Amino acid sequence: MIILAIALAFIAWQGWQRLESQQQRLDEVAQQAEGSASQQAVSDLESRLDSGEAERDEALQSALSDLRSEFDSYRSNVDETLGQVLDQLSQEQDTDEREWLHAEAAYLLRLANQRLQLEGDVDGAAALLRTADARLVDADNPALTPVREAIANELAALDAVPQVDRTGLYLALNAQQERISSLRLSQEIEEQAVTSSIEEPPTGTFQRQLARFGEELKDLVVVRHHDEALEALITPEQESYLRQSLRLVLEQTQLALLNEEKELYDASIDKALQLLNDYYDTTREETQSVITRLEELKQAEVKPELPDISGSQQALARFIDNRYETRGQSGGDS
Repeated sequence: MIILAIALAFIAWQGWQRLESQQQRLDEVAQQAEGSASQQAVSDLESRLDSGEAERDEALQSALSDLRSEFDSYRSNVDETLGQVLDQLSQEQDTDEREWLHAEAAYLLRLANQRLQLEGDVDGAAALLRTADARLVDADNPALTPVREAIANELAALDAVPQVDRTGLYLALNAQQERISSLRLSQEIEEQAVTSSIEEPPTGTFQRQLARFGEELKDLVVVRHHDEALEALITPEQESYLRQSLRLVLEQTQLALLNEEKELYDASIDKALQLLNDYYDTTREETQSVITRLEELKQAEVKPELPDISGSQQALARFIDNRYETRGQSGGDS
């Protein structure tokens, strides 16, 4: 029994050793299997991560490419639309600018006509016509050629108008007025001292003394025969009135000059010449000089004939009316 017990104990101990050895082997196998599985899982996970990252990069690149393509297309559409809008705005702006140029030219032409007709300002009217023509040049429309042609003809007509130096004529009349104030009248009385050739008192008989006195008297008295009646000598008051009247006549001539009244201007100078010829000493050189100068001033052109410059204004008005009518018809058709 003891031996059997010992044999059983020995057998049990060996079995336990074998079991423990097998258990160790199983644990090692399990550990190896677990390590192999973990490594495989890690490998698989890394593979999956790499694949997912590649797919994600590919998807991201694809998305970015699509976004770039869409953005380029959108930008192209925006640029095209913006260009069309800018072109349209530019065209509308050009149209508005031309309308303003037409309106400004029409105003300048109307002002030129008023300046010429109401004020007689030839130079001012010509300057306004040239400015209006410059505005039509800026409009750059071949349809405006007839208007510019009319302006050119009107400028040529204004250039042909004689220039009137009213200031010079006024001063010339004033100078003649100053000269007339010092002229001598034809009936002016000059005081002369009476002298006698009798140096010694008469002697001899009464008849001889009387005869000698008669001879001396012939030297003092001069008898002139006139076919016409003599005019009465004028008084100092009449002389002052005459000079004042001539001065007023010349002032009236100056006023007619400033008012461009040709008939009154000529009539006033004729009246001044008549007074000079009738009452002033025309034998004197200074009197003849004044008469000659007044006759020259009478030939001056006080109010030259002004041309009609309304043709360009009417032509431009017709152009603007036709333009509005054409635009209205186009708007109605649309």
